[in-house]
Amino acid sequence: MKKKLLVLGLIAALVFSMAACGGGDEGGGESAKTNLTIIDGEWYGLDTYQLDSTAGAQGLNSTGLFQWDPEKNEMVDNVCTDWELSEDGKTATFNVPEGMKYSTGEQVEPEDVVASLEHGLKVSPYKDGYDNIESMDVDGRTVTLHLSEFRSDMQYYLCAGFVTVIDKDELDNMSDEELMWGCHPYGMYALAEDGYVSGSEVNLVRNEGFKCANPLVENKEAGKFETVKVRFNVEAFTQTEDLLAGNVDMLMSLDSDQYLELKDNKDVQMADTTYPNITYFEMNTDRDIFKDEKVRKALALALDREGLAEATDGIIEPSYSMITNGMQNFNQDAEDWFKGNLANDPEQAKKLLEEAGWKEGKDGYREKDGKVLEFTWYAWTDQTTLPETMAEQFKQVGFKMNIETIDWNYVYDNINNDDYDAGIEWLSWAEPMLIFNACYYDLNAPGNTDAYYEKVKKAAHELDTDKRTEMVGDLQMDLFKNVNMIPMYAELSFTAMNKDLKGFNVLADGSAPLNDLAY
Repeated sequence: MKKKLLVLGLIAALVFSMAACGGGDEGGGESAKTNLTIIDGEWYGLDTYQLDSTAGAQGLNSTGLFQWDPEKNEMVDNVCTDWELSEDGKTATFNVPEGMKYSTGEQVEPEDVVASLEHGLKVSPYKDGYDNIESMDVDGRTVTLHLSEFRSDMQYYLCAGFVTVIDKDELDNMSDEELMWGCHPYGMYALAEDGYVSGSEVNLVRNEGFKCANPLVENKEAGKFETVKVRFNVEAFTQTEDLLAGNVDMLMSLDSDQYLELKDNKDVQMADTTYPNITYFEMNTDRDIFKDEKVRKALALALDREGLAEATDGIIEPSYSMITNGMQNFNQDAEDWFKGNLANDPEQAKKLLEEAGWKEGKDGYREKDGKVLEFTWYAWTDQTTLPETMAEQFKQVGFKMNIETIDWNYVYDNINNDDYDAGIEWLSWAEPMLIFNACYYDLNAPGNTDAYYEKVKKAAHELDTDKRTEMVGDLQMDLFKNVNMIPMYAELSFTAMNKDLKGFNVLADGSAPLNDLAY
């Protein structure tokens, strides 16, 4: 099952870059093997601010301002340090330590960070994540952000792999087009001279002046490999063969066939790098079949998520909430409520359909007033096993599910235009406010109201993370109360690498620091 493009252009692969910073054994010691070869998604430029997607290994080339600690649910140091927020949440300060150098030899200055954020506010497709920054001041090595309001999602954006540091001189003197492949972002590795081969690979050289303050990594200085080759647009069969032959050290992301082929190979180590994501579906409450809440409940109760996982050989994981474990402010109570009230009970589903007047008919499908209990399910074009398995599950309680596979964007367009019965949807992001703001594709859905978005806004403005977790639970109950938005599963992601490669450490949210990699 191919990974879908992230809704709103958010790319889950950035989780690798969010955690990257470099190091050696004692401040930049070399690995026994001096070159590393990775197969990755395609790189489209070095100025990550301009990109709507970043590949997994781009964290080698550009490092986020801060690191998100998913265990503590807070920002920690990385390039910048000592994050402090005022009591009213409208002023933030942090430091830019001395001694960090770009690959050009220039020192990273606080003014570079300010100029980089200003650049992002002009060009980034994700600038709305931190556009509450009204102004910025520099005093010595300290940067002050003056905010229009506190928003919890801003902190997570400042830890992301697309919010990095570029030299102010380059930002001032290069066009946006020149910056794409001509800038030198602060990172462990820099693009080698003539190191970009369009559509094929990038070749990187170690930045000897790299330092960071990330507490979640062991090595905080230069990377252990002298050079890194990153290949992309490689056919899956060739990827697998090259890994097994020793021509490649790491495959950043596997498709399902590669995972099944490699997972038991003794010469390969596999890492679960699943970034928080949720696959779910909406039912159109304007359709006659789904106007009755009992029918919608019956459909939710008939879904067997464990059966779906088994049918796909374990490449998905059942989900019972929209904000899943691994996302910030995960609320266990909301998940438990859904599991206890709207999941895994086909007998209750049959009872509800009987109460709604849908009686057993021919071919195993229920009927009412001469009509079959029938609907069309919009699925993605690369899906066959999942929708077919679901159709069999729904048939067990009397639904006839017709499957129509169309391109992912047409699925969303049809739902957005209210031209659907039920359809699959997907979001991936570890911060809940984006999920809440983006999850309604059906503009006419009963819960898609101004009052709902006001509650989302209020939660985002809450400084106390425990209180925000409670509010996240309440918001999920808002999503569930109309029984038209049903969480299904998370797509699992895996990285495969040579069994002797060390230091690929995956954090609780699926992000993976790259700095400790060594043989």
